[in-house]
Amino acid sequence: MSLFKGICTALITPFDENDRINYDKLKELIDEQISAGVTGLVISGTTGEAPTILDDEKEELFKKSYEFIDGRACFIAGTGTNNTSHIIKLMEYAAKANADAVLINNPYYNKSSDEGIYKSYEAISDAVDMPIIVYNVPSRTGKNISADLAVELTNIKNVVAFKEASGDISQVADLLSKLNKIDKDVAVYSGNDDQILPVMSLGGLGAISTCSNIIPKKCLKITDAFFKGDNDSARESQFDILRMSDALFCECNPIPVKTAMNLIGKDVGDMRLPLVELTGEKREFLKKVLKEYSFELVME
Repeated sequence: MSLFKGICTALITPFDENDRINYDKLKELIDEQISAGVTGLVISGTTGEAPTILDDEKEELFKKSYEFIDGRACFIAGTGTNNTSHIIKLMEYAAKANADAVLINNPYYNKSSDEGIYKSYEAISDAVDMPIIVYNVPSRTGKNISADLAVELTNIKNVVAFKEASGDISQVADLLSKLNKIDKDVAVYSGNDDQILPVMSLGGLGAISTCSNIIPKKCLKITDAFFKGDNDSARESQFDILRMSDALFCECNPIPVKTAMNLIGKDVGDMRLPLVELTGEKREFLKKVLKEYSFELVME
């Protein structure tokens, strides 16, 4: 099932000076992303500081985001955590807000076994009937969803896609090969900005991107060219975003991307502890890269 094709931005969450979600700024960011051409938006994912957004805030955030997106792009609500019953509660908020799908990581810290991961997604699917994107990000969860386990998860009725952020292109190839052999209508999206084209060349349908918060049109050049069969342009466009990808992942996401947005005048507010703005040599590196991409810095 193709929820979207191309670039889906994992959107940051803007805060105001009182540490509240800044909905005026959120609407501005959503409008800018859709105007740039992105085909999807993840609200309250990792890049959106989901762990520090309270449940009542998420309920309102999902509701407002649906209003702001207004059917112009696929609306994906981030509802992942490491507590299955809590995920179900957040999914109910997402369903009430008319989200098109939810993005859910496998449990982190408690991690679980393969059997536990399967039963967790199964319980979630049984509780709330809406499309699920399984998010494999072992660098954060401490537990990899193997290609074999991923294929098993497709037996759960609402599992329709994977965000693959293992960084292991061999594993992605294995997954897509297995899905192709069993003719499953399941989409795979790159979760790594430096692997958008490699994943698409294996059968992926695009990416859930952090870089597109800053350079959406450059990210879209990759997917647009690929879909047109212009592999040379797609390759050059992938090369073109690598330096920005390096800068935006020089520290734990979303620290660099939110710092970058403030540096270029987006005024998206501070991060919530334990996250703080980028400092020192990494901040200088980020500033250098932003200048290389012709951004004018409005703050140091």
